[in-house]
Amino acid sequence: MVEIKEYNCSKGLGKFKLELLNCGSAVLDSSWKGKVICSPVSRLYFVKTGSFFLIINGERIELFEGNWYLVPSGSSYEYGCDGETTQLFFHFNLLGAENIDIFERQSSVLTLKEGFDEAEEIGDFLKSDNDISALSVKNAVMKILLNIIKENEIELKNSKYSPCVIKAINYINKNLSENLTIKGIANAIYVSESTLTKHIRRELGTTVNGYIDDLILTRAAQMIAEGRYSLSAISNRFGFCDQFYFSRKFKAKFGITPSEYKKSRDI
Repeated sequence: MVEIKEYNCSKGLGKFKLELLNCGSAVLDSSWKGKVICSPVSRLYFVKTGSFFLIINGERIELFEGNWYLVPSGSSYEYGCDGETTQLFFHFNLLGAENIDIFERQSSVLTLKEGFDEAEEIGDFLKSDNDISALSVKNAVMKILLNIIKENEIELKNSKYSPCVIKAINYINKNLSENLTIKGIANAIYVSESTLTKHIRRELGTTVNGYIDDLILTRAAQMIAEGRYSLSAISNRFGFCDQFYFSRKFKAKFGITPSEYKKSRDI
C-alpha cells in the first residue's frame, strides 16, 4: 500500500529564491520503487519511521529514521524500501543571485541528523491549506536547508561571473524560449555576439544555445513533475515548433520521453 498526500506552494524567500514545487507526506511499503534520471529538482526527505534506500552509481545508500536527507538536482538514481516507511518530502530549487541552483554542483546526498522537532512542526503546517501555512512551510524548509548548508560546509560566496554573463542569464531567464537567439540576447544586454559567446563559453563551460536548451528542458521537466500542465501546453510555453520536436530534445537530455517522464513521476 502506498499513500501520498501532496501540498503545493511556490514563493521566494530572503537572499535566495526558494522554489518549492510540491511537498507532502507519504506512507510507503515495498511496492514503492522506481528510477529518477537527471532530476530537474533537488529533493528533501525526512524519514519519520522505518527507512528507504537510494542506489546511486551502483552504491546503495540507506536513509534512516529521524534524519533529513537532501538529494541534489541533476542526480540519477533508483529508489525503494524493503518494508514500511513514512516520510515528509519536498521538491525544490534553491536559486542564488544568478538564478543558478545552489545544490546542482553537489555530487552526493547531504544529511542533517536528528530533526524530529522540525519535522513535527512542518507536519502540523501541512495539515492546513492556507497562505499562512504555505509561508510557514517555506520558512521552516528554508531553515532546514540553511542548516544543511552549514553542516555540510557548502560554499555560498557570490559567483565570479562577469557582468556580461549575469545580464545574459537574467535576460534568458525572463525570456526563456526556443526562439531566443545569440544576436537578440547580445543586443538586449548591449554587447557584441562574439563577447557574449566568449564569456558564456569561458564562465559556464557551454555554448549560449547549449545553456538555453538545458535551461528550457530542465524547466519543462519541473513543470511535468508539478503535474498541472499538459505536454502540449509545456511545448507551446517554450516555443517548440511542435510536440514531436520537444519530445525528441527532451529524450536526448533525460533518456526518456516527456510522456515516460510523466508516468514515472515520483516522490
